[in-house]
Amino acid sequence: MNNIIDYTLQYGSKSFSEKPFNKVDALILSQFSYFKLDGMVPSVGTYKEGVTIAEISRREDRDELFADERYRKNNTELFDAMANSERFSGISLNHYINLVSSKWEMQFSAVTAYLPDGTVHVVFRGTDETLIGWKEDFNMAFMTPIPSQVKAVDYLHYAAERIRGKFSVGGHSKGGNLAVYSAMKCSHYVRDRITDIYSQDGPGFTKETLEDADFDAIKDRIRKFVPHSSIIGMLLQSQEEYKVVEAKSFGILQHDPFNWVIEDDDFVYRDDISGRFVISDEAVNAWAKRADPEEMKVFVNRIYDVIAATGVNDLNDFKGNWTAIASKARSYIEEMEDDDRKKMRAVLAALVASFKDQIRESLPF
Repeated sequence: MNNIIDYTLQYGSKSFSEKPFNKVDALILSQFSYFKLDGMVPSVGTYKEGVTIAEISRREDRDELFADERYRKNNTELFDAMANSERFSGISLNHYINLVSSKWEMQFSAVTAYLPDGTVHVVFRGTDETLIGWKEDFNMAFMTPIPSQVKAVDYLHYAAERIRGKFSVGGHSKGGNLAVYSAMKCSHYVRDRITDIYSQDGPGFTKETLEDADFDAIKDRIRKFVPHSSIIGMLLQSQEEYKVVEAKSFGILQHDPFNWVIEDDDFVYRDDISGRFVISDEAVNAWAKRADPEEMKVFVNRIYDVIAATGVNDLNDFKGNWTAIASKARSYIEEMEDDDRKKMRAVLAALVASFKDQIRESLPF
């Protein structure tokens, strides 16, 4: 079963003029956006010429691209395949931004890719390994818009001013959500220039957001893809149309783009989401609607506080430290105020009730 690395090797000799930019290329650039491009790609506000992937590959500090240890091996192989290919090596990157703010509870990053044939693709990074990034994701349960969504609209306006003609936008995970949101909320002048909006297993939106006329204006241009046991991409999923992609592994591991199955130059598709995961996704969505917003806010904040109190800054810190982290977490929970404990229990009770409802509805008798 081939993946995005195999696709890059197979079609690396094909220029974008010979083989136009497609959905698999969009997924590859979404994965590329997770690379640590700080100091390597001109940032927003510097007004410099872009840098190509080939030029980045020749840097002495190129290994810093792969600082996230969880995906170092696959990211290194993908980058090498891109840098050594005619198709990807000449892509010029510009307008990079990477913001992580504890104060604003925001993790946001984006970059604009200029393809040699004149195609332009704006890419929003999904949730990275930072604890703040995951905190912001949970904030979606009770906050609209989240800071990254607001920043995505600003970035899209900035990039569009520097792009000639039409362009596409996209992203994986939260990046897909940001691509859709920014296309919804940008000016009409920018929106009319967007050709395609790629959301690769990106979570959806609240009912209120989808009922907005801005969503109707772009929904025909949304290209949403989710793996067949999708969890992330089905969260708050209600109106967006999507296609189901075959993926290796199972459950949350299918969220990883390296596990998406590709045959020739396209994804391998399934008829629908795996039934057992539809139940859990619907339950989580029902939970988000059932739980009191204030209780949900307390729940998310306290979970974050517990993890932060253990000294964890990003997901890589969990490796090999589970015992010590669990011990510190227990100590923090024991000192928590009774009111906060009650609110956390209320949110957990709503989650349990939602799962019971979904299981009951799925029974054939």
